[in-house]
Amino acid sequence: MSVDRFLSHLADLRPRFECEPAGPTQDTRIEVGISHLLRPSAERSALTELRRLLSLPSPDVEALYAVHDGMDLYIQGSTVGLALYPISTWRAATDSFRQDVELSGRVEDELYPFEREGIVVGAPPHSGNVLMLYQGRVHYSDHDGGDDTPVAENFGAFLGRLALDPPKLLYDLGCYARYSDGQSDRQWVPLRYLHD
Repeated sequence: MSVDRFLSHLADLRPRFECEPAGPTQDTRIEVGISHLLRPSAERSALTELRRLLSLPSPDVEALYAVHDGMDLYIQGSTVGLALYPISTWRAATDSFRQDVELSGRVEDELYPFEREGIVVGAPPHSGNVLMLYQGRVHYSDHDGGDDTPVAENFGAFLGRLALDPPKLLYDLGCYARYSDGQSDRQWVPLRYLHD
C-alpha cells in the first residue's frame, strides 16, 4: 500500500466505528465518531535519525514521517486506538521496553530477535505492548505472550492493514481500545470502520 493511500484514509470524511458492547456478544450496535491527532512533518535531522535507527532502509516509514512525525489514531475522548510515536521518542521507548522486559524477569535468551534488536515505533496505548520495526518488518511484542510472526512484512503492508480494516487490526493487537456511548459506563469495541 502506498503512503498516499494511507494518508487518504486519514482524511476520510466523518470517520466512525460501528461498535458492539464489550463482553458477551449482543445485537446492540452504536456508531462512535473518531478522529486522529497528526503531528507535523519530521525535521531533516529527525529523518536522519530514523535512517540511523532502522536496521534496513524503509522508504514507507520515511515517506510517512516526512509528512507526519507520529500520530494518535482512532481517537474518541481519551481513548486512542493506536499511537505511532515521534522519531525523537523511539530510542527512549525502546530503552523503556527493554528495561520493562528485564524487570519482568525475562532473560535475553527468552526474547525474540525482534525484541532484542528492533526499535519501538508505537503501541496501543495503556496495553503494555509495543509495535517494533525489525529488519523491515512490523512486529508486536505482547507482554501476555505471543510469537515472532510479523504483524506485517513491511511498513507499507502495515499501513495497508490499518486502512483496510482498522477494527480488525486493533482486535489483532489485543482489542485494548474501548469506546463510549457518552451516556453510560458501558465499554464498546469497534466492529466496522465507516466514513462518508
